[in-house]
Amino acid sequence: MTSPASQEIKRRLSIAARRLGTSDPGEPLGGLLDRTFSLPLGDPRYGRNTLIPGSMPLEHSFSETAMGSFRLDMEPLGPDATAGARRQEASREMRRIAQMQFGQAALRWFDQRSEPWRGEIGDGAARFGAWFGLGCDESGVREAKVYYELGPGQLDALPPNLAHAARVAMDALPGLLPLFVSIACGRHRGSQRLYLTHRGELRLLDLESMMNRLGIGHQLSGLLGTIGLILGGRFALPEGSVLIGLRDTGRGFELKLDILLPGVPEPPREMHGLIQMQLAQRPDSQRALRQWIQAMTPDAHGTPGDMSAISVRVTPATGSRLSVYFRPVGYALEAPRRAPRQLAVATEHMAMA
Repeated sequence: MTSPASQEIKRRLSIAARRLGTSDPGEPLGGLLDRTFSLPLGDPRYGRNTLIPGSMPLEHSFSETAMGSFRLDMEPLGPDATAGARRQEASREMRRIAQMQFGQAALRWFDQRSEPWRGEIGDGAARFGAWFGLGCDESGVREAKVYYELGPGQLDALPPNLAHAARVAMDALPGLLPLFVSIACGRHRGSQRLYLTHRGELRLLDLESMMNRLGIGHQLSGLLGTIGLILGGRFALPEGSVLIGLRDTGRGFELKLDILLPGVPEPPREMHGLIQMQLAQRPDSQRALRQWIQAMTPDAHGTPGDMSAISVRVTPATGSRLSVYFRPVGYALEAPRRAPRQLAVATEHMAMA
């Protein structure tokens, strides 16, 4: 009898966690992994997902803002699950982990913030429902997160400051379209972020008006310099290749720019080296990324996987900080790979807008 893929995934998570020096994310997520990856490893049906279409619905990432952490995102349940079932499953897992790891106050906060997103979107418009994310460090679960798909007219359900920022952004960049919202619980605080996609090509210089109005315009030059270096001098991103995330930190707004690499024509082959070059000005971050790559690389492979996205975030007080997302190596499917990560979802939403 063929073993479910969850067994191999949990084995690899455990090995990587030991190498990275963190707790094992497979322990708090054991049941969810079993329910999500019950088919055999390599089954082409896994490719029917909206997180990384054509690949296993599992993604690892390194972040400068959470160095030394083991971070993963996944699309819960199997390929035949409905969007509503994924919302219910992600919410249930989040509530369980929030209460067990962070306490009753965190659970109450999550319940209050997530209430508008846990129900049905309606009108048959739902495409993925929800994704789930977890971050672990040496002390255990550091953060848990749910990404909820937005339904029509749900901007008003956001916290007032975030809803205001969204309208400022959409007024400055009329091509922006709300896509999904993330709600995270951590040891010390929770946070909520809105993600928007952009219809048509996005010239990075066009971010200036929005960033000025959000109080982070002084970080534009650093943002441009970081992206320009990593993308080999590219300062315009085609439709479907970029997501803009907005978050109220309590000390001003954070802008997070996600670049979905498969949507970028001919990205630089030497991108790994360019990222290392960018991080050379922050030796601790450069060293942490090298250690992360070493820990996340399986013995039978020379890489942790293909980069699926890079992310640059800025706040009023902090210049560009990088996150790098990988599609893990060694989980190849028989079906050919298609547009990864949120690219397909963004394109569908834009087509219907």
